[in-house]
Amino acid sequence: MNFFERQEQSRRTTRWLVVLFVAAVLAVAAAVNAVVCFVLSLGEANRTGYSPTMGEWMSAHPGTVLLTTLVVVGIIALASLYKTVVLGGGGGVVARSLGGVRVSPDTTDPQQRRLLNVVEEMAIASGVPMPEVYLLEQETGINAFAAGHNPANAAIGVTRGTLTTLNRAELQGVIAHEFSHILNGDMRLNIRLMGLLFGLLVIALIGRTVLRLSSGGRDSKKAMPVLLVALAVMVVGYIGLFFGRLIQAAVSRSRESLADASAVQFTRDPTGLRGALVKIGALSGGSRIGNLEVEEVAHMLFAPGMNRFFATHPALEDRLKAIDPRFDPKEFERARAEMARLAEQKNADAAPKQTSAERLDSLINVPGGAASASVAALVGNPGTIHMQVARDIRKSLPDEIVSASRHPQSARTLMLALALDANSEARERQRQFISQQLGVQTADDLAELLSAVDALEPEQRMPALLGAVPALRQLTRDERMQLMSTLNGMLQREGRVSLQSYVLRKLAQVHLNDDLNPVARTRQLPLSAVQKDIQVLFSVLAQHGHSDAATSRRAYEVGVHHLLPRERPSFVNLAHWAQPLDLALSRLDQLAPIMKEQLVEALVKTVTHDQKLTLGEAELLRAVCATVHCPLPPLVTSATDT
Repeated sequence: MNFFERQEQSRRTTRWLVVLFVAAVLAVAAAVNAVVCFVLSLGEANRTGYSPTMGEWMSAHPGTVLLTTLVVVGIIALASLYKTVVLGGGGGVVARSLGGVRVSPDTTDPQQRRLLNVVEEMAIASGVPMPEVYLLEQETGINAFAAGHNPANAAIGVTRGTLTTLNRAELQGVIAHEFSHILNGDMRLNIRLMGLLFGLLVIALIGRTVLRLSSGGRDSKKAMPVLLVALAVMVVGYIGLFFGRLIQAAVSRSRESLADASAVQFTRDPTGLRGALVKIGALSGGSRIGNLEVEEVAHMLFAPGMNRFFATHPALEDRLKAIDPRFDPKEFERARAEMARLAEQKNADAAPKQTSAERLDSLINVPGGAASASVAALVGNPGTIHMQVARDIRKSLPDEIVSASRHPQSARTLMLALALDANSEARERQRQFISQQLGVQTADDLAELLSAVDALEPEQRMPALLGAVPALRQLTRDERMQLMSTLNGMLQREGRVSLQSYVLRKLAQVHLNDDLNPVARTRQLPLSAVQKDIQVLFSVLAQHGHSDAATSRRAYEVGVHHLLPRERPSFVNLAHWAQPLDLALSRLDQLAPIMKEQLVEALVKTVTHDQKLTLGEAELLRAVCATVHCPLPPLVTSATDT
């Protein structure tokens, strides 16, 4: 199952979740109606001496039934909406609710530095922004989680026990598991589960609160009907919550199994994830989390954070046997003895066997017609070679760039510098605009950083931009809105424009928008509705990669034919393409996942029309794909993929 299939499965799961939740809400509303109507009919029978059936009473009082239904549904809906809005602040909200503290990018703690390095390498390899990283300092069990609505506002949290107990390979296996949740759309699903379950919980809490307040009154006889209703509502609410937890557990177990498989695929080293799971089984504390909020986030965790009736994760032994069919449960005891013996020993990082130059060849050979499908299969699926390249890229980034990416104001300057056009005239207009929008000081800081940014290699530019995203989240919302407005204003509508610089600006805009509007929903568009957008994107790419009009036209045709084999728009030579391309990329982002897979394959066909893919073209392809939320890992020569 590739990235696009997993995304589509996540969408189907979300739709089924909504259907099941609506059914649960209606069932709770019907049950509360039955309780209210029963109590009211008893009261009427006592007054009149006539005892109607439940159906007769409800038929005679439709207004009461309607009002009760609206109140119950309204309470659940408002509570769910409230919880979802609270969680709209991103994964950091969830991390802080569990007592997490953000790991500083400047930390000198060796274990925290190792954690940040692993997360950054995984982000580079995956082609997504680096998430915020939180440490649950008081938790000694081995556990972790990923939370957020999308990669732009994601956070990864790990326990102190994870840092102190696992070696680098095991930590990388755990982080790869969490990145699977980020890439596969599981985080948004998990956030929705939290919101929906909170709505059902509120009904039970209201019943319990009314029951507690009413039981303290003096006239217990008069309060009896209220007590009965409150008790029944509380019971109904908890029953609804029970079935909600059942849905949560079923969804979580299937996604956790998929995340384990994806983690092994990311690292191509099952021993890391396997070792982490074995140590969980060997530790007395296992994966337990002591925070009282753990029940609410149980489905997000790497391993069970508490004992519960409905398991949110497959059994530990089942997970281990899925990774290694030869696993023997006796290994738990052996691991326990080994951990006791080597408690203070730390495993040194293994040096990569290949150099950065060997892995990042300047020319990437594309073997035959299967190249487009093989590249598309890499979306959301980085492997071992990509992790090694990511480590090399992280180590190669200049200190000045790394330092700028760690703090909010300098990260903003770095993002603006990366978005500047390479053309001198366009760049000067953009710098003047930045000075007008953000002030002279920002313009001066930008000027100081430009030489370092201009010296970056093609493969360093996108990681530098994505690495600045966590620090940007520390800006106020108004500051981020102002930055978004500035990036929009930097769009060059006329004159010569650099496609690479344009795409980096667009990518910055996309991730900022994802952070500012994490719950924004867009309708899916069919291919027939985006033919004009396909024409613009492929015409621009074909023009950029080929020197003469005839070759550009052939490159355009081979790509568009893959998407629209029957009737397709003709190639157009766009003089001022920046603004039409801006709109085209935004609309193409609304394609269904399965259509995006075809789009990526078609893009590869156009870019590799000459059977060559230079490093600059590869990075351009990655950036274009990232703007439509199809993150590609760094593309390396097939010869090195061993």
